[in-house]
Amino acid sequence: MQTHCFKLVQELEKNHTVHPIIWKSNYPRGQFFLTVIFRVLLKLKRNPEIRCIYVNDGLMALICTPLLFLTRVPMYVTIHGLDITFPSKFYQGWIRKYLNRYHKIITVSTPTTNLCLKKGVRPEKLTLVENAVDINFQEEPESPNFRSEFGNEIGADLKGKFLIGSLGRAIPRKGFNWFVRNVYPKLPDHAVYLVIARKYPQERLFRWIRRFTTKGVFEKIRLLVGAETDDLAVNESIMEMGLEGRVFYLSQYTHSRSKIFEIIKHCDLFVMPNIEIPGDYEGFGLVALEAASQGTLTLAANVDGIPSAVNDGINGYLVEGGNATEWSQKIRFFMDHPQELKSKTQAFKVNTMTKGKSWSTMAQRYAEVFSNTPEPT
Repeated sequence: MQTHCFKLVQELEKNHTVHPIIWKSNYPRGQFFLTVIFRVLLKLKRNPEIRCIYVNDGLMALICTPLLFLTRVPMYVTIHGLDITFPSKFYQGWIRKYLNRYHKIITVSTPTTNLCLKKGVRPEKLTLVENAVDINFQEEPESPNFRSEFGNEIGADLKGKFLIGSLGRAIPRKGFNWFVRNVYPKLPDHAVYLVIARKYPQERLFRWIRRFTTKGVFEKIRLLVGAETDDLAVNESIMEMGLEGRVFYLSQYTHSRSKIFEIIKHCDLFVMPNIEIPGDYEGFGLVALEAASQGTLTLAANVDGIPSAVNDGINGYLVEGGNATEWSQKIRFFMDHPQELKSKTQAFKVNTMTKGKSWSTMAQRYAEVFSNTPEPT
């Protein structure tokens, strides 16, 4: 969602006047939530030419509910997935009562659209604008010394190893820990699994919250704030199963997009092993397209909104979510057939780069939606 918001604003600013109000990590998130209504009203007063208000996700749409009554400027919101399934009676009641008051509700995938319909969003309110993949980036160059140099960085001998990579937030639905415990043990010894995910800065706080709350309450808090608490689970699994030197949790590289792409580019496979988590949802699966565009064959779970990003046999392969046997068989096949892996990798990269949707194209669709905004009455 953060990437979506950043790229959308960046592209819209090229041809339109945008007045962004965006939370930044240099001040408390709570402060932003408490002041955002006042800041929007002030922005509207100083810029009476503003024709619409855009909110980037369902949680912010909830916080911005007062604006539905304090201004007549039409409001738009993007729903990504989790922000329509969050398991709270209060939140689901708000969806039924107030979300339909937004002028348009933009969804990022067909499955997300269907979820909105199930939650009571009126069909005429919905507009589908699929997510994009950045196909205009500068591709990381091949490095013949990558394995030896990178191996030295992480303390591993990667010569002759089959590298499998994953990237994303360390939350249960991403399936990183599930993969470590259920799929990785079924793979040959020369398979190395690299998980690129940041270490959650409030990990210690959430350990205390977990200790003093019920499992259900903790899960709702985790979902609400997007807490990346699964890093602890992955590292515990590595220690418990004796996988040191074979499975690596690489939080140290999450601040460098070029380094992330370099690692992914030199992996033999990229996996997105999502599992279904009640109340949680993957709206699109952008990272699968980013990996394919780097020239790494992608295997992704056939769950939630991922099939909207991964077209099976065209830009990646879909694997049954939660089926460890199917996952291990698919990976072993490519480990045993390097020429098939090479040919499919190249074909999928071409398909991603030529048939994918760029951020500029996505932003143009948003601009078209906004251009139909009626004049405030």
